[in-house]
Amino acid sequence: MTNLENYREQITKLQQKITHLTKKETHFSIARLLSFLGFVTAIIFGIGTGQPSLILLTLLLAGAFIISLRLHLNNREKLNTTQTLKEILENEIACLKLQSNTYYDGDYFKDPDHNFSYDMDVFGPNSLFRYVNRCATATGNHKLAHWLSDHPKIGTIQKRQQAVQELAQHPQWCQNLRTMLYPKRIRQFQQEFLPEIKNTIASPRLYSWLVAASYTLLAMTLTGIIFMGLNPVLLTLPVFFNIILGARTSRFIKTIKAQLEGREKTLNEYLKILTSFEGAQWDAPLLKQMQARLLYEQTNASGAVQKLKKLSAKLDYSLNMMVGAVLNFFFLWDLVMCIKISKWFQKWAHKTSDWFAVIGETEALISMANLQNNHPGWSYPTVKAGPFSFQAQNLGHPLIAENERVCNDYQMQNPQTLSIITGSNMAGKSTFLRTLGVNIILAHAGAVVCAQNLNMSHFRIMTYLTITDSLTESTSTFYREIQRLKKILNSAREDNNILLLLDELLRGTNSADKARGSMAIVRELVSRTIPALIATHNLELAEMKKDHPGVIENYYFDIIIDSQNQMRFDYKLKPGVCDTFNATLLLREIGIEVK
Repeated sequence: MTNLENYREQITKLQQKITHLTKKETHFSIARLLSFLGFVTAIIFGIGTGQPSLILLTLLLAGAFIISLRLHLNNREKLNTTQTLKEILENEIACLKLQSNTYYDGDYFKDPDHNFSYDMDVFGPNSLFRYVNRCATATGNHKLAHWLSDHPKIGTIQKRQQAVQELAQHPQWCQNLRTMLYPKRIRQFQQEFLPEIKNTIASPRLYSWLVAASYTLLAMTLTGIIFMGLNPVLLTLPVFFNIILGARTSRFIKTIKAQLEGREKTLNEYLKILTSFEGAQWDAPLLKQMQARLLYEQTNASGAVQKLKKLSAKLDYSLNMMVGAVLNFFFLWDLVMCIKISKWFQKWAHKTSDWFAVIGETEALISMANLQNNHPGWSYPTVKAGPFSFQAQNLGHPLIAENERVCNDYQMQNPQTLSIITGSNMAGKSTFLRTLGVNIILAHAGAVVCAQNLNMSHFRIMTYLTITDSLTESTSTFYREIQRLKKILNSAREDNNILLLLDELLRGTNSADKARGSMAIVRELVSRTIPALIATHNLELAEMKKDHPGVIENYYFDIIIDSQNQMRFDYKLKPGVCDTFNATLLLREIGIEVK
């Protein structure tokens, strides 16, 4: 069960609203044009006559133009917002159908040497990150990527779950925030959106004294001209002084301007998001903690950003050549504004990275809240301290379509610490390992899992599924296997509170070495009580249950050969050992008979 129908209903209503707003857009455009033309006509033919009625008409037409302009701009903003929300919901439908996601796929975070993320397809095209991610900012992408590749403490997992559950109860608030950020979402990770405001050079104290001296000189000159009848040419003195001062402080002004160049719209986006988050009433402890991080010296982050936004807007006044000349020649406008902005930097810049981190963390939590709302049939796992245990009911892979997904029950707890899974090619062994791994990753992140129930102890995971050679390191596949196994076993020997997911051990060597080596690894795992699931074609590993009853359990995925000699798979996990394999049938399909 997914949220598809709900999204379709919302899209239908939004399309109706878009149609209505589009019609209003046309009407406002016509009203704006007519009022402007009327205003211009009234000026041309009416002002010169001096008739009060025509002057009044001109003023009324000017007012009508201003009103229609404002109504037009407001309507356009509503139209753009509605179209953006519609696009967001259409993207949700595409994601639920496993077709695409317009948010970043996390390819930047791929790491072949990570303990599990590479094997579990956490990052990149068709990845877990791509399916879950709804973060527009680089900060949000970083945070979500960290959560999907980390092993957090139990308390952290529980706090995230509480925060995600609360946000999931406010889908409209989450949609509003996503709508603000969606047009600016990053397509490539290197494209930084809402970047950190870094500290910059402080304004020397001398600059404030020089500004004061300039204003004093200007005031004295104007006083002399107005009240003492001095020659107005004397105004060139403060102007000349200001030109020299502007030239001496140009480096300082350019440095400050470079920090804010093109940032006003960005600051406005930040302001909306910070204001929205600060104004909400949260119950979840994590959300309250994040909210508290936005308060510094009795000032909210939104208040500080609002001040910087206003200073940035005032600094732009001088962009007009004529206006800028007057402001700078007489009032040192750029220097005064840059001194104020510099003081803002000295007080607030060190906090901006934390403010933006709160926004990123909110995006990551919203991504997981969205996952819950998209899949109301999924459940929150219970993660507890204590001896190793794992019990799952109707556990499925979240990246397999619901109508194709086959779910399984599985449990492992002391004294059982090792499961051997046998089966034919394509029967589902590797997929089952990934199913366990991906759901454990979601559980650690604080998200819902694709299961009816999942109860597990708090443990790490390491995987051995995808091993490739390395041309740059001149290493063979087998050597990479050995290095990977060495890393896994050394880690497990230091701390056996770990679950290993291992697929076809020692595949890079001959069958005799493979059997002996694999059995040696199994004995090592059993002797050190290291929990593991091992998928294999090697039936000799399954025979080891006889020597370790209750510790090793055998499971298999079956193949069914129908009356037409065709293969069928049910992808259901069964206790026991597989006794049907399909290599002969597969070879026969390509024209090779096995005798």
